[in-house]
Order: sequence, then C-alpha cells, then structure tokens
Amino acid sequence: MPVLTLSLETADLSQLRWALSPAWELLASVRALARPAGRAVHMPWLSAHRGDPLLSEPVARELAAATPGRLPGFLAPTPTSPLTELDDELAQVRATPIETLRHDLTAVYGDRLPAILHPLLRAPRRELDALTDHLHRYWQRTLAPHWPRTRALLESDIHHRARTLTERGPAAMLADIHSDLAYDQTAGTLRITLRHGVPDQAHRRLEGRGLVLVPSAFAWPGLYVKTIEPWTPVIRYPVRGIGTLWEAADTATDLAAALGATRARLLDLLESPATTLELAHRTGLAPGGVSAHLHRLTRAGLIAPHRVGRTVLYARTTRGEALYR
Repeated sequence: MPVLTLSLETADLSQLRWALSPAWELLASVRALARPAGRAVHMPWLSAHRGDPLLSEPVARELAAATPGRLPGFLAPTPTSPLTELDDELAQVRATPIETLRHDLTAVYGDRLPAILHPLLRAPRRELDALTDHLHRYWQRTLAPHWPRTRALLESDIHHRARTLTERGPAAMLADIHSDLAYDQTAGTLRITLRHGVPDQAHRRLEGRGLVLVPSAFAWPGLYVKTIEPWTPVIRYPVRGIGTLWEAADTATDLAAALGATRARLLDLLESPATTLELAHRTGLAPGGVSAHLHRLTRAGLIAPHRVGRTVLYARTTRGEALYR
C-alpha cells in the first residue's frame, strides 16, 4: 500500500489539536450507504437508511460517494473546534470561494470533471445552496436522531487521546490512534499507510501549518488525510468503541429494568475500558455520581477496575460481557 510521510516541525506539534466535524460524518455516512461492503459495524443504521432519497440525487452522490479517499476539500472544511456544529460547516461550504472550489475539484478529478459537476463551476452559489440544502435534509432524516450519542462517543475519544498525549507523548498517542500511523520522534516524521488512493507526493512538509485530528464514526476502519492548501492538515480516524454506537443500544435498554437506566448506560459504554472522568464526560453526570454507580457494578461482578500507571480504567468482566451475548 502507498505511504505518505509528513514532516512535523515543532510549530506543527505545538498546534496539534482535536476537533469534531458533523459535515464529515454526514458525507462519510453517504459513502457508507452507497458502498456498504466492509461496513458491517454500521449494519443496523445502513439497513434503516439504505433507500434514502439523497442516493438518487446525482450531484450529492457523485461528490460524496464516487471518489473514495479523495473528497473535495471544500465539502468538509478542516474543523477548528470540538464544538463545531453542522450549520456552521454548511455555511462555510456555501461560502466557498470559486478559486478554492476550482482548486479542490481539480485536485480530485484533474481534467476529467464529471459532466454532472460542471454546473458547480458555472453557478457555484446556486449549486452550493442546493447541495447543502439536500445534505441538511439528509442529516435531519438519518443522523440527527443519533448525533447526541455519536457526539458523546467522539468527545470521549478526544479526552482519551489528549490524556495519552500528556502522559505518554506524541509517538504513543499517534500509534494508539491507528496501526497505519507511525511517528518517528527523532526524525520528526509521521508515516501514514494509505488504504484509499495514492498521494500526489510521497513526502510533504507541513511547515508550521499545524495538524488537526478528527475522530469519526464513519471513517471506520481506515484513515482519511487532507494536507492540500489552503486547508489546515487533518487526519480523520476511527473513533474508539465504535461497536457500541448502534448494536449495544437495545441491550442497554433491556438491562435498564434490572440495573437502572444509568448503570445500564455505563455498562454499555464500557465495551471499551474508560476512566471515571471519561464516563462522566460522555454521560453528563457528575464524577462522584459515576463513581458510585461504578462501585455498584463492581460489587455485582459486572465490571472491574484496572490500574494503568496513574490511571484507573474500568472494563466489563466476563460476567458483564455475557449480558450482551
């Protein structure tokens, strides 16, 4: 598989940050619907929405699904914050400068722009307004009902990665994100194995532009990298605990009658080990309250604490896992 190597200067590492991108989740979910092979982790959601009308809208289908690994940059601008909202991103898409639009389409299609996309160049304001309207309605139908749960999962991932960076450094944090990432701290290079497409250049210098890391539900199981200007370089990677997003919800509901809704939710979230603070962040509960519920689950033999350095992680026991079979 092709490899992209990024040179990270001190200025890039000092600007390393995490962000969320609802627009990226939206577009990646369209790709999953259009190309469901290998997306078994999303099967409950795919089954519910495989006939969505957006898949028959030619411009949206072409832009979101026909070019895996090479999404035109203007459709999913590099996000700037963990608080990013979909409406803000779609407004940014609608306001894309014509020069940026041309540049991004050329980067993906070269001189072979599909005929269906020619109107984007002839009447960009009109076409971008129509496209974002289609995407917004699609979001409301398919993703908005699940966004609070999805967002909680993404925010928990950011919390975990930031703590890993603080405790173990950038090499360990990046390696833990995905097996296709390898950071050589001595050389100051990040090696990225690409499963989608071939890079225009095998080696790139970020030259102080920084790097944004974006956890994603629909990036699973690969990585998606954007380094072309004018965008801040971004790596979108699969979120931790993605298996809990769809399939565990029904089980948690069934368990609520026996355990109580809060403890059932915590047990559900502990498909992947987590700390008390992570669980508090994901559920919106006070850490003290989470701790009390974890104590009850531990006494029942459903979870167990494990110390890793200065951190205590909770995870399901064999008895706890048996409830999900």
